[in-house]
Amino acid sequence: MQSITSSQPNPSPIEVKGSVSLKNGQILIGKVNKVFPDQTAQVQIGHQRMIANPESPLRTGERYWFQVKHPKEGGVVLKALDSPDLTVSGLKGKAAQLIAQLGMKPEPAVTKLAEYLLTNRLPITKETFQSALQWLKAAGAEEAGLPVIKSMFIQQLPFVKGVFDALFTQSKGEPFHKLLGAFKQQLQDGGGVSRTAVKLKGVLGSLHVVKQNQLRQNGLQNLVTTWLDPDSTPEMKSGAFSLLQKTGLMPNEMTESVFLEKLMDGAVERSGMAKNSVIDKLHQGLQLLSRAKNGAFAKVDEIETTIDSIFKGHDHEGTNLPADIHSIQRKNIAAEKLSPLAFQLLQGAFTETAKQAKGGKIEVNDLIGYLNMDTGQIEESKGKVAELMFQSLNKLPEAQYVGGNERLVLAHVLEAEFRTIDFANGPSVAHQLKEMTKVLGLQLEHSLINFSGEVMKEIPNDLETLKPLLLKLLNEQIPASIKETAEQILNRITAQQILSQENGPIQNLLLTLPLNLGSIQTDLTIQCSGRKTKDGKIDPDYCRVLFYLELERLKETIIDMQVQNRIIKVTVINRHDAVLEEAADKYLDTLRENLGKMDYRLSGVSFVKPMNEKERDQRVNPIPFSEAGSYSGVDIRI
Repeated sequence: MQSITSSQPNPSPIEVKGSVSLKNGQILIGKVNKVFPDQTAQVQIGHQRMIANPESPLRTGERYWFQVKHPKEGGVVLKALDSPDLTVSGLKGKAAQLIAQLGMKPEPAVTKLAEYLLTNRLPITKETFQSALQWLKAAGAEEAGLPVIKSMFIQQLPFVKGVFDALFTQSKGEPFHKLLGAFKQQLQDGGGVSRTAVKLKGVLGSLHVVKQNQLRQNGLQNLVTTWLDPDSTPEMKSGAFSLLQKTGLMPNEMTESVFLEKLMDGAVERSGMAKNSVIDKLHQGLQLLSRAKNGAFAKVDEIETTIDSIFKGHDHEGTNLPADIHSIQRKNIAAEKLSPLAFQLLQGAFTETAKQAKGGKIEVNDLIGYLNMDTGQIEESKGKVAELMFQSLNKLPEAQYVGGNERLVLAHVLEAEFRTIDFANGPSVAHQLKEMTKVLGLQLEHSLINFSGEVMKEIPNDLETLKPLLLKLLNEQIPASIKETAEQILNRITAQQILSQENGPIQNLLLTLPLNLGSIQTDLTIQCSGRKTKDGKIDPDYCRVLFYLELERLKETIIDMQVQNRIIKVTVINRHDAVLEEAADKYLDTLRENLGKMDYRLSGVSFVKPMNEKERDQRVNPIPFSEAGSYSGVDIRI
């Protein structure tokens, strides 16, 4: 058998005419079906038949090893290498012959690769075979990496190490949010002292939504809100007040009643409050209670009526106390009877503040400033709230010192705090996801290739995103553990870019983003495939979109949405399919109606269980797009 690297005279080439996709240098087996009188021959390779024009005789019915040579105009040149050894049959026999043709030693890894390429009818050249073997050995994945090699061929991706590394890292299936969290922790533990590392910590903080500075900004407001919200339960109110004491905003030694009494007592002399109508009303109401306590102004029911009129009146600057306030003096009123009225005043102020805050006029911070005039203490309290919430979120040992009602409040606040994406608001979701793709650096290369004057202004910002900063860090002197994690994250980002590709008239998109649902972290994977429009976008009339989420209680959840001529079919895949179907039933009419407003028609929503365990084992961690090509649809593989 003649090796393709041999210096012996080469057999005559044959010219093959046809549209079969063959690569230069590719080695394959072909059968000569017919030899015609005009010296042409019909050669069958796999299921395809081609007409060849041999320069030397070929025998009908014989099989030959052929090598693809440089294409000629109107056809491809095949060079007959040798006839296969017919005494050796089966896959192992063919693999052994192929290895001999390649001039390689038949070691186990070589045999396994040869058998895989032959089984899947993938193009084989000496160069690609040697490269694939080298990558598989370097990755320690002589079997697990084989589907990646197949995907690179099927999707016609550049056959280079960078692409293999990116797709192989993607195929491992490690949660992206865990990779990011581990990397951030490595940098914080002393592994990141360079300017690049400091910038990376900031970028990771913006992606990793669970961060203390966000808790610091909003935590104290959320505690005050829980304490004063009329809808909060008594347990929640008690827990919130107790936490406010722990932060130092309220004196620790006082009960709620005593604090409210002190608030009334100080109202007469208090000054320097925020200038707005709500705080004015609160202040004047507390002054009224203080005078009722000290000067025996009126009965409780008369004071209640006056307080009620303060907050039901029209907005105005400076609410005047009743003119006849002194004329209704009768007897002293005990402080314990006035404290509930003081709390009623605070609740009224909070309710009005919340209403006006929606228009951006007044912030809850003004109310906090009235409760404690010490701005330094307020800042310290914000820090302590962030600490308490962070300890609770991460289940740190310090969190055990928080009481039962306090834990309820922290859980409630954390759930509200980390609902960062309003999934009921389509434009909000689109904006958030777009921003996250920018932070990851997924759009950098696109900006550089398609730069314009406006785009060039944004490039300095693009260079401060995750991918370019990782590239910069990898060129610095860093610990091996940090380098390894940085390379994994870089490969995951690159894989998303590689798999978001065009395939003829079909446009693909893959996004995996870290996501917070309440206080739970997970990954959101979005995969789209559809007909490409003139401007290069996915046609919203004909496409398929898959969402994959690992949820806290529902666990693995996949939503498959198929759109054909603006008719939508949705399939929800989850092991709790019956429960979900029952829960979703009351929302289907609303879904159908809202889709109708966007000129879509819902054909149905079905709920099915995921594949069985045997099928799952056969589909662990391959590359996410269908190996059969885009025309057969998108297939998300976990």
